[in-house]
Order: sequence, then structure tokens, then C-alpha cells
Amino acid sequence: MATTVASRPSSEVDNEPSAGPRRFTQEEYFRMVEVGILDEDDRTELLDGHIVEMVAQNAPHRAAVIKATELLVDRLRAAPYVVQTQSTLPLDCHNVPESDLAVLSGTADDLLEGEPDEIPLIVEVADTSLEKDRTTKLRCYATNGIPEYWIVNLQNDTIEVYREPADGEYRQRETMTRDGSVTPLFDDLLSFEVGVVLPQDPSDEEE
Repeated sequence: MATTVASRPSSEVDNEPSAGPRRFTQEEYFRMVEVGILDEDDRTELLDGHIVEMVAQNAPHRAAVIKATELLVDRLRAAPYVVQTQSTLPLDCHNVPESDLAVLSGTADDLLEGEPDEIPLIVEVADTSLEKDRTTKLRCYATNGIPEYWIVNLQNDTIEVYREPADGEYRQRETMTRDGSVTPLFDDLLSFEVGVVLPQDPSDEEE
């Protein structure tokens, strides 16, 4: 005798949640480092719960990071802020980016007591990572209320300035060219020319 098995309507099947990539928490991410699943030297970051491998940096990227770091450290020497370079930045349960630069309130020793009360500025240097910095990273910073986010765009020789975070995006965007100047919201005395941060081709200096 044949057995008939009743199947559910296709509409019910279609409405079932589909399995997706597992999202990790900040606690789980740090635990992976502690137990050796991830090595401290691995270049990874946690974005929206996903472990993302970071690409190797080319020479222009490294040069821009060094120049921006030197500039901010020098200008903020007497201010109540410190500059963190290419280090872990725990923001929320599912986001632990490794920003190229982050301006943190307080002193370096304050990190031993907990995360800073204020992160007025985050800077990413972008070449091959430009799309990620404009999408995934931008949403991460906007969602966490970072008031100002800069992308040093090596492809276009500009600095993209994002402000007014709301609903996972920035409502204000301004693109500054090499001959322009930029001033962060948290310190109007910190104005500097964009070209100071962008890498300089040695052949241009000789002309």
C-alpha cells in the first residue's frame, strides 16, 4: 500500500528563516584569541559579528597612516586626547574594528580602566579597502555614534569627511581635495591642509 505524506504549503516553506553565517560576539572574538584559535598577530577585525581578514598594506597606505599619526599626535600633544593607531577598538557586542587611527578621550593609561567615554574622530586610510570603508566600516561607526569619520581616499587623492551619524549612516558628507583644508569638529584649532596627510610622489617634489 502506498503511503501518502502530506507536504506543507509552499508558502509556509518559503517563510521559514534561512540559515546564514553565524555572528560572533565581542566576548567570543576575544576568547578565540585567548585560546589560540586566532593569533594576536592575525590581521582580523570583527564587523557586524563577522570575522573579517584585513589585507596587507601597500606603501602609500603605510605612508599616509604614518603622516596622519605624526600630525595628530603633534597637534594633540597638550590636549586631553590620545591617538590610537591600527589597534583593536571594541565598540559594541558585534563590532571590534581595527581602525587605522582613532582619537580617544583621556590618556593611554585610562584604557586599563575601560573604554574611553568619547571617540571624537576615526580615520581610515583607503586604497583597496575603499568599498569596505564606505559601507561596512561606515555603518559600524555611524551606528556607534562616532561623530566624525574620515576616509583618506588614496584612489582619488582626497579626504572624505562624514558627520552627523543617524540610523546607521552619516547625513553629511564632504570631499576635500589635496589643496583644501580640513578641521575636525572636536578641535577647531586643528585645521590642516589635506596634502599634508596624502602621500607625496618623490618625482613631484623634484619638479
